Amino acid sequence: MPNIHKGEASFTTSDGETYHLVMDFNAFAIAEDAADMDLNSLLRAVSPDVDPATGKVVRQPRIKHLGALLHGALQARHPGITHRQAINLLGSGEEVGAAIAKALSGAMLKDGTESAEGKAPAAPGTGTKPKKAGRSQD
Repeated sequence: MPNIHKGEASFTTSDGETYHLVMDFNAFAIAEDAADMDLNSLLRAVSPDVDPATGKVVRQPRIKHLGALLHGALQARHPGITHRQAINLLGSGEEVGAAIAKALSGAMLKDGTESAEGKAPAAPGTGTKPKKAGRSQD
């Protein structure tokens, strides 16, 4: 299971309605139920398949899987929204997909890293070696 943190993002529809996404354990649990699949399978399902030779997308994610993820992410700030409404929001434009990607990216940070706003800790072995105190003996 991935190391889950909390990722957040928002998008605004053409109607001026702003939706806030929160990707955390609860969001993923709701998404698992909506998609009827475990989290790892769901995360694979929402990732497009890319042909390594051409770099072209050969399989897009299914709408029902993206809708399940969006539905789960909306529940923290918009608890009344239904799965059906979340799926329909996918048609609001590219900003919805970008918000899902941003929130998902924030939730899937690796151990020992911080969000994009912070700085990652230095890797072990970086810096200078400590020097012995006292006079050098040349």
